[in-house]
Amino acid sequence: MTSFLYDLKGQATVFNGLFFLLIMALIFYRYKKRKVAIALAGVSVIIFLLSATRYLPDYLADKLERKYLPLSLPVKNSDSEKVLILVLGSGYTLDARLPANAQIGLVALGRLAEAIRINRLLKNSVLICSGYSALGLETQAEVTKRAAILLGVDSGRIETLNKPRTTGEEAEELGKLYDKNSKLIIVTDALHMPRAIKLFKAKGFNPIPAPTNFKINGGPSKESLQWWPSVDHINLMNNVIHEYLANLKASLTG
Repeated sequence: MTSFLYDLKGQATVFNGLFFLLIMALIFYRYKKRKVAIALAGVSVIIFLLSATRYLPDYLADKLERKYLPLSLPVKNSDSEKVLILVLGSGYTLDARLPANAQIGLVALGRLAEAIRINRLLKNSVLICSGYSALGLETQAEVTKRAAILLGVDSGRIETLNKPRTTGEEAEELGKLYDKNSKLIIVTDALHMPRAIKLFKAKGFNPIPAPTNFKINGGPSKESLQWWPSVDHINLMNNVIHEYLANLKASLTG
């Protein structure tokens, strides 16, 4: 029943749901089921307004993001204890015109910046960049590593996971290469962090969350007409739906 909520990349979309409902409304209208058609059209309008205005997307996103606070340092560790700082993958592009920090995109750059901040404050930490290549070319992990070096990280303190495609695969691959009792800090978007922690705990790790790229903040805003429908709000709702459904899947399969 929820399959219509997914596009080809597996990302839940409000537009897919609205398109489905409107098509059904037209079909019912065509076959003289006007009351059903009007009801479906009305539901479409309600879903659009709930998704396109800021109130519901912000509320649902805030519930996920507030689960974990930004990481406060220092993290307790002995001088001889190795700390793993894992930067979860988030997409990239291979464009020879761009430096590596531009190839990984804004989301990945935000994650990397937080990981570098922590790396600089923990002497025995190692930065682990993750992500595969769908085309068999340079992996996202390698591009992220190059970006980290450009931003001043010692190459000797960077390692890579080149195979994982998803967060679940990142947890599984990390478990094959490192001791699950290692001190592990996970850096990812605040919206994605609850699911990431759940998946890594399911693989036997006891991760420390370091959320970044917060969508919701409590700072002052100059935005006017905050109640006005916006594509930005729909995009946030897409991400929220995706995370809630993926969290449900992780709970059922974990």
